[in-house]
Amino acid sequence: MNILVYSFNDKIGDGLQKVTFLQTLKNIYPESKIYYTTTNSTTFKDKLNPLVKDTIFEIIENNGIQSSILNLFRKNTKLENQYFDLIIDLQKVVLRTLSLKKIPHKYFFSSCANFFFSDIKNKYNLKFKDVYIEQFYFNILSTLQKRVIKEIPNIILPKNIKFSFNNEEINKNIAISPGAGNKIRQWDFEKYLMIAHKLQKNGYNIFFFLGPDEKDLLNICLKNGFNCPEWKNGELISNDITFTMGLAKQMSCLLCNDSGTAWMFEFMGVKTLKIFGVTNEKKFSRPGFSKTIQIKDYGFKNLKDFPLNIYENILREFLKSIDAN
Repeated sequence: MNILVYSFNDKIGDGLQKVTFLQTLKNIYPESKIYYTTTNSTTFKDKLNPLVKDTIFEIIENNGIQSSILNLFRKNTKLENQYFDLIIDLQKVVLRTLSLKKIPHKYFFSSCANFFFSDIKNKYNLKFKDVYIEQFYFNILSTLQKRVIKEIPNIILPKNIKFSFNNEEINKNIAISPGAGNKIRQWDFEKYLMIAHKLQKNGYNIFFFLGPDEKDLLNICLKNGFNCPEWKNGELISNDITFTMGLAKQMSCLLCNDSGTAWMFEFMGVKTLKIFGVTNEKKFSRPGFSKTIQIKDYGFKNLKDFPLNIYENILREFLKSIDAN
């Protein structure tokens, strides 16, 4: 059985949200070959590959599927010569769905336009709007297998994942991740730095998690006396996501924006305090593992304007809840 799964684009967070979906899809159809395709790129091909290398048979990037009427009349050179027993559409843009449906197939699944284009309908009346993103994916699986999956499983991690350093005072270790895939999702780094200094004065060990796009912040963090455990001699120690996930397990919590790093921590069972401005906090926070701040609830439109004093009050209560556990 050949299964094609389509997503528009996957950065780290987008990909992590789909790992349990793909692993469970493979369990439902153990003899299948799962092809994963994107209009743009996917981190399943590099950073997230250790999590899906035994699940995905082939990755097809830059597949030519676009949200364009003209695209409907163009031949898809990458996919139209193939045949799939099942195509699963993970997005909801109508023109992309129509382009995807041109690919030869037996069954086509899409929640786009309230299942109008789908061969498989929403028999159990499951939610596909305004729902936590992992739940959205598992509602797809429930619909496909005609049996409701009541509990979302944890990610099956590679057996070789290791804790990269040992620190007995995990409850005193606080991680801060100031980055995000898009700058409009980032709270001011200077405010995170001020929070870090105050926490350090209160006896916490502060660790800044910086991706390659935050390399310019590395020296600032180090000069202020903070640890950046993913870096050594100005270079990232490893691009393997399991390295960072191992580090995450050594932290009591993470202070962050809506970012890929936040998902790494949440999937490792580490709680996050996550600030939101332009994205949906209900959709993009893992239930039970994330305390969210939606700045609109406090009358703010721009993340940069969210004040330090309100954040500190929320942080104080968050740390109390961490200590209580």
